[in-house]
Formats: sequence, structure tokens, C-alpha cells
Amino acid sequence: MKSNIKNLIMLASGAFLLCGLCQSVQAQIVASGTATLADVLGANSGAEALTVTYAVDLSSGVYTYTYSVFNPAGDVQLPGSASPGSPEVVDSFSVAFDTLVPGAFIGGSQSGGTSQQNNGVAGLFWSFTGVNPSNSSPTLSFESDDPPTMGNANASDANPPSPWASNPNGQQVPIPAISVPDSASTATLLTGVLMLVPFGSARLRRH
Repeated sequence: MKSNIKNLIMLASGAFLLCGLCQSVQAQIVASGTATLADVLGANSGAEALTVTYAVDLSSGVYTYTYSVFNPAGDVQLPGSASPGSPEVVDSFSVAFDTLVPGAFIGGSQSGGTSQQNNGVAGLFWSFTGVNPSNSSPTLSFESDDPPTMGNANASDANPPSPWASNPNGQQVPIPAISVPDSASTATLLTGVLMLVPFGSARLRRH
């Protein structure tokens, strides 16, 4: 019976170790790529479509999210604007997630551009010197304890076809996945282990 109790404890320990291993493997996921934003008219392609190059890096022990907004050569003001046909200048970018959730955003880690702003439940905002067509913004970054999922972003300036957005017609960018521990599953597993060990001990005493 001692061996049965040991087996139960080893089984429970193995389950916890396996869960930890799964989380560790998940934590190594690193994303990089490019997303195309849609303009205010819903266009997500063509000469004026802005792109965002992004990456998520875990080499420092936390997730570092970086973005760079590229202003295409064909980005010009629409008819009816103050200067129709003139080049557009992109000067801001934002990502949408709740920065107030513990671990979602590491305070003081936001950088890039000329100014940064933490808007709480609305996410993070950067402004930067206007980016002319065929150029990219500075690298905009922040750190988080949470691994990535895909979420919404916006870029803008003062003239149409601004703003450009991932929602509803553009492509999304990585943002922190705000996770809630599965307390129900953890409680069920712990309860099962605690019930099994006394049961084995009672049988041992009868023998």
C-alpha cells in the first residue's frame, strides 16, 4: 500500500510538472510579421495602405512587443482635403488591450517616438515626428509578462484617409493575451489528490 500512495503522489506531481512544462513551451512562442491596416473608408490594400512590422521577443525574460509603422509611397490626401494630392504624414500609433490587468503591461517599459501614453483599458498610445511616404516610424515598444495574442491597432494623422485601423477591415497585430488562471481545473485536481491520499492511508492502517 505504501507503493500505491507513492504512485499517487508521483502521478499528481507529474501532472503539475507536465502543466508547468506546457506553460514553459507556450512561453517560448515568439511572433514576427507584418500587418496591413485599413483606412477610414475600409480599404485594406492599394497604394495608400499602411503596414505595421511587429515582433515579440522573450530573450530578456519578459515579452518585449515592438512595432514600426510604414507609410507607403502612394499615401496622399484625398480630394476635399486641405491639400488634395499632397503626401500624407503618419504621426501616431496605438494598440488596444487593458493595461490595468496585472502583468499585462510592465509600468515604465513603454518607449519610442516623441511621447508615450498609457490609456488604461484603452491600451497604449505613441506619437512621433510625422513620417513621410516611403518611410517608417521609430521602433515603438513595451514589455509584458503575458504571451501574445492578436488584437487591434490604429495609426493616424490629421487628414483623410486617416485613421487606419486593424478593426474591422485591416489585419491585427500581437498584443498581450490577458489570461485568467483556470482555478476550477486546479481545484478539481487538488481535491482529487487530497481525497486519494487519505483513502490510501486508511487502507494501509487496516492492514
